[in-house]
Amino acid sequence: MTSTTLLTRSRVLKRTALVSALGACLVAGSAFAQSTVGDVYGTATASQTIQMQNLGSGQTRQVTVGEDGRYRVSSLPVGNYRINVQQNGQTVTTRDINVIAGQSAQINFTAPAASADASPQSLDTVTVSANALASIDVASVESRTSFTADQLDKLPVPRNVVDVAALTPGTTKGDTRFGNLPSFGGSSVAENSYYVNGFNVTNLYNNLSFSEVPFQAIQQLDVQTGGYGAQYGFSTGGVTSVITKRGTNEWKGGASWVYTPAYARENEDTTYRKNGTLYRNYDRNSDNDNVYSAWIGGALVKDKLFFYGIFQSHRETGTTYPTAPGTGKGQSSTAATRDTYSDPFYLIKLDWNINDSNILEYTRMNNTKHTTNNYYSSVYGADGTPYTTDYRGQRQVKTGGDVDIFKYTSYLTDDLTLSAQWGKMKSKNSSQYIAPDGTTTKYDGNINGANNGCPYVIDSRDSTINGITQPYNSCYTSSTIDIFNGEDKRTAWRIDLDWKIGDHDIAGGFSKEKWSSDAGQSYAGGSLYYYQTNKAGQDFVSQYNYRTGGSVSIDQKSYYLQDSWQINDRFLAYIGVRNDSFDNMNGAGKTFVKQNNIWQPRLGLSWDLFGDSSTKIFATAGRYSLPIAANVALRAATSSYYTIQDYNYSGVNAQGVPTLGAPIGDLQIVNGENGSTPDPRSVASRDLKPYSQDEYILGFQHRLTSDNEFLNDWVVGAKAIYRKLNNAIDDTCDWRPFYAYGQSIGLNMDANGDKFTPPSTMPGCYIYNPGSKLTLDLDLDGSGVLRNVTIPGDKLGPKAKRSYQSVVLTAEKATDKWYVNASYTWAKNYGNTEGLVKSDNAQTDTGTTSAFDYPEIMNGSNGYLPNDRRHSIKAYGGYKFTPEWSVGLNLLVESGRPTSCFGGGNGIPYGIPSYQSEYFYCEGEVNERGHQKRLPWNWTISPNVVYTPAYVKGLTLQLDAINVFNNSKPIAISEIGERANQTFYNTTYRVPTYYQTPRYFRLMVQYDFTL
Repeated sequence: MTSTTLLTRSRVLKRTALVSALGACLVAGSAFAQSTVGDVYGTATASQTIQMQNLGSGQTRQVTVGEDGRYRVSSLPVGNYRINVQQNGQTVTTRDINVIAGQSAQINFTAPAASADASPQSLDTVTVSANALASIDVASVESRTSFTADQLDKLPVPRNVVDVAALTPGTTKGDTRFGNLPSFGGSSVAENSYYVNGFNVTNLYNNLSFSEVPFQAIQQLDVQTGGYGAQYGFSTGGVTSVITKRGTNEWKGGASWVYTPAYARENEDTTYRKNGTLYRNYDRNSDNDNVYSAWIGGALVKDKLFFYGIFQSHRETGTTYPTAPGTGKGQSSTAATRDTYSDPFYLIKLDWNINDSNILEYTRMNNTKHTTNNYYSSVYGADGTPYTTDYRGQRQVKTGGDVDIFKYTSYLTDDLTLSAQWGKMKSKNSSQYIAPDGTTTKYDGNINGANNGCPYVIDSRDSTINGITQPYNSCYTSSTIDIFNGEDKRTAWRIDLDWKIGDHDIAGGFSKEKWSSDAGQSYAGGSLYYYQTNKAGQDFVSQYNYRTGGSVSIDQKSYYLQDSWQINDRFLAYIGVRNDSFDNMNGAGKTFVKQNNIWQPRLGLSWDLFGDSSTKIFATAGRYSLPIAANVALRAATSSYYTIQDYNYSGVNAQGVPTLGAPIGDLQIVNGENGSTPDPRSVASRDLKPYSQDEYILGFQHRLTSDNEFLNDWVVGAKAIYRKLNNAIDDTCDWRPFYAYGQSIGLNMDANGDKFTPPSTMPGCYIYNPGSKLTLDLDLDGSGVLRNVTIPGDKLGPKAKRSYQSVVLTAEKATDKWYVNASYTWAKNYGNTEGLVKSDNAQTDTGTTSAFDYPEIMNGSNGYLPNDRRHSIKAYGGYKFTPEWSVGLNLLVESGRPTSCFGGGNGIPYGIPSYQSEYFYCEGEVNERGHQKRLPWNWTISPNVVYTPAYVKGLTLQLDAINVFNNSKPIAISEIGERANQTFYNTTYRVPTYYQTPRYFRLMVQYDFTL
C-alpha cells in the first residue's frame, strides 16, 4: 500500500558452588511463560532435604534429593535466597544466592559427615554473589542477557529499555523516524515483543510502541535475542521482559533526581545542501529533562502481604527548528516547535503469600504521556540563524494508559507448579489542534466529514526548491491528525503448568486474548495540497484526500508444549512446539483474515563438554511467527479514502489553500480507497500462510583458567546465527492481472474501471504472501457478481526474501572490583524486504507497505537492507576503586547503514500512477538496493563516575557523559534522488537528515533508606 508520507583448556576448572552459580548473563532455564521466575538445581547426598528460603519475604520451599543425588527447585520468584541443606532434620550446609528470572543456577553440595546433633552455629555458609563470576548455564539453550536493578542504575546509557537492549550482540537501533526501537537479528523494528511481569505490553495496533517501565521500578530486565522456547510467541525479532520491584519484610524506600540540562547538551552539525545553501542549523535547538522519583516498599503483614509503590514525574522541554528554505534564508515552509513532554508514572505491586504453596500478585501501572507542541513560523536570517515569528497554534497529544495484571502461582507438589494470569492494558492515542484564535480542530474518525482547520501543505515547485521563490505559507502544525480519544485495548489470560518428572521438565500452557483499536487518521485540515512543476515548467497543485477511521479487533489464542530432557550428566535436549491462531476483524466486525493452527517447532541441545560446566556447546533451531497487526484492517479492510486530483490554480491564501481551477486529468483513487467498506471475501487471499521465520544457532562458551589473575575466569564464546524469512504478508495493489483475466473471459473491464482502477465496489489492494498465488472472490467488472479468481504468484512480483547471517564473539568477566562484557558481531542482512515496516520511506503502515504493491516497485529491491550493520563492537563495564568511588564505560563502534537511490512517480518510469520516489530508479536506470555508498562508521564512548559517600549512608551521586567525545556522524540521509520529473542531486540527495545523538551530561542524585 502506498505511503502517505511524501518526504521522506589448560587446567580443568572444578565445579564448585561459587563457580556454578551466578547472576546476569547469557542463557536461561525456567519454562514459565515470559519467565518471571528462576530455577536452582544441583547435586547433594541422596535423601537430604533442600530448603529454599526467600530472605525478603520469608517464604520457603523444600524438595528431597533424589536417589541419583540430584535436586531441582523450580519456579522461584526472583530475589535473594538462602539454601539450607538438611539431614535428619538438621541444617548442615547453607548457601546464599540471588535467583535471576529465566536462569538456572547450579549449586552442588559436598555431602558432609554430619551428626544428628549438628547445630546451625557450625554451618558452612557461603554467599554466592550475583556478580562474582560470569556464568555458563549448561541447563539452557536460550540466548539471553539479564540486567539487574543495580546494573541498570550504573550503566552510562540513555535510561530506557531500548538503549539497554541495544547493548546486546546483534541488536541495532532502527530508523530514527520510527521512534526509539531496536532491530534484533536483522528483523524490522515491528517484529518484537515486550513484557512486564509476564504480561505482553506490545501495542498490537502497529507493533511500534509498548508500555515502558522506568528504570527505578525495574528489578530485572531480560533481553532475548534468539533461540527462545515455545512459551514465547508473537516475535520474529527479539523479546524484552521487565520484572518490577516488589516489597520485602524490610521497609525500604528512596528518592532520586535525574537531570539532563539543556546547557550541557551539544547540538548536531550545521548542514548544507549540495548547492551550498544552508539546509539546517541546529544551534538554537534545546532539550531540558528532569525526572523525579520516589518509592517505598515493605511488608503490610510480615511474611504474608507485601507492598511496593513508585511515583515518577518526568518533564522534558525543548525547542526544534526546521530545515531552511531552498535559498538558505527566509521563511521555512515548516514550523518551529516548542515542546513539553509530561509523563507522570506510577506503579503499585502487591504480593500475597497465601501460604508456602500459593502466591497471588497484583501489578497496576499507569504511563499516560501528555505532549504539547507549540508551533511558530520559522525564519532563517541572513547569517543563517533561525528564529521564530508568528504563533501558529498548538497540538495536544495523549498516549499511554493503565495496565492491570493479576497472577496466581500454586506449587501443587514439589514437582508440579501451576500458574494463571489475567491482565488488561489500555493505551490512548488521541490528538487535537488549537489555532491561535482558540479554534479547536479534532478528527472524529468520520471519513466523510467536512474539511476542518489548516491543511497540510508541501511546496515542491522548481522555483522553491532552487531558492528562487519563497514557499507558500501554511498554518498547519503537523502533516496528519489522529482520531480524538482513540484507544487500544488488550485483555488476555493464560494458564501454565510445569511438571518435573525424572529427567524431564515438561511444561505447557494455553493463552487467549482480545485486542481492539479505535483508530483513525487524516491529513491535517482534511487535505494535502502538494504544489509541483510539470515538464513544461508550469506549476500545478495535487489535492490529496487521505482519511481512515473505525474500530478493528483481533482474537488470538495459543498453546505450547515443551520438554527439557536431561539425557545424562552432560547432555540436555530441548523439544518444544507452539500453536497460534489469529482472527482479524474489520471495522464492521467481520472476519477478513483467519489463520488457525500455525505450528512452530523449537529444538535445542546443550552439551557440557567436560562435565564440569567449564565448556558448553549449544544449538537451537526454531520457527517463529507473527500475527497480522490491527492497523491492516483500517486501510485494507475498512472504509477509507486515499484520492488524488491535480488542478490548475490561480492563487493561494495565507493558510496555503489554493484557489482551484480546472482539474487536470481524472481523479486517482489510490489502492481502491474510495470510502466504501470492502467485502471481506475480497480483501485477503484464501489459505494465507502465516508470516514466519526460521532461525538456527550454533555456539559455544568456555571459561578460561590460568595462573595469571587477569586471564583467569574469563568466559569467552562464539556463535553463528542464520535467520531466513519463509513467508511475508503484505499487499499488492496491481489490478492489471485481474483486468487481463476479466478480459480473457469476455468481461467489459472498462465499464466501471480501467487496468489500474478496480470497480468502486472492490478494494484496491489485496493481502497475500508475496511470491505465492492470490485467490479472491472479486467483482471484476462492477456488475455485482463475485467471481473466484486465482492469480499466479509470478504475475504479482517476486517472493519476499530476507536473510540474516552473523558470527558473534563474546568475552566477559566479573570480579569483586570490576566487570567487562564485550562483543564483536559480523552480520549480513540481505533481501528484498525489511519486514513489516519500511525504513526506505519511513512507512509505518505495518504489514501493508508500498513494497510488493506492483512488480515494478520491486525491480532492484534485492540488496543490503536498512538494518544491515556489517561490523559492530560493543563493550560495557565498571571498576570499583574504593567502597565509595567507581566508574563505568560504554563503547559502541558500528559500521554504517547501506543506502539507496529512489526516484520515479506520476507514471515514471513504468507508467504506474502515483508512487512518488518509491522506485529503485535513478538517472534513467534501475539502481540496486543498498548499492550506493554506505554511511560512515560511527562510534561513541560514554563514561560515568559514581560516588557513594560513607558519611551519608544511602546517598549516591552519579555523573554520566553520553558520547563524551561528541562524535557526530550521520545515521540517516535523504535517499530521494528524483520525484517524478524533478531531480535533487544538486540539492538534498544524500544530505544528512539525522545524526548520532550529540554529547550530553546527566546527573543523578539518589537516596535510599531503610525504616
